[in-house]
Amino acid sequence: MNTLATHGTNAGPQSLYGTMLGTALASLPPVLRRVHRAEGVHLRGTLSVRWSARGWLRALMRLSALPRPAAAAACLVTISPEPAGERWHRSIGGHTVASRMRHARAGQVTERMGPLAIVLATRVDGAGRLRQASRGVSLFGLTVPWLHVLASERALDADRYRCDVRIWAPRLGYLLRYDGVLAIREPEPEPDTHLESVE
Repeated sequence: MNTLATHGTNAGPQSLYGTMLGTALASLPPVLRRVHRAEGVHLRGTLSVRWSARGWLRALMRLSALPRPAAAAACLVTISPEPAGERWHRSIGGHTVASRMRHARAGQVTERMGPLAIVLATRVDGAGRLRQASRGVSLFGLTVPWLHVLASERALDADRYRCDVRIWAPRLGYLLRYDGVLAIREPEPEPDTHLESVE
């Protein structure tokens, strides 16, 4: 499905989340609607990144491109629309995490990061928070039934929201968690090169 197609009787491009959530998108607070708009967005903020306390897991995670543990990691996020969905580029404490999101079915998106694919059931709760929970995880096409992902977004004001992402497994607990506050960062205006100098 082309996620930039119009939805219902509304004219203009439709965002990935607008296509997936339908009328529920309108129940999101304004800042979250701006984050998931069709035109894309730039975000800036600070995240707390925590890894599992298990030594052997931490040793394995050091071999990955995952963001490193930090009490206050600088974070930049760019969400860019694509013909079939969205591209997310995250820089967390200097470590890049890039992914692509595609519409799976009503209320679900699939996020892909290299060989890892996560199907995320997505809903808006009664308090206007965006909540996601994995309904399937695969690596190189093989199902990983013991790995789970939870994510949420909660509006703070007109420009800021709190995000919380957790990756966990039964008996192992949390492998990775990062949370913090992100703010919408409007693009810098381009200098006007047509202005004549005034003597």
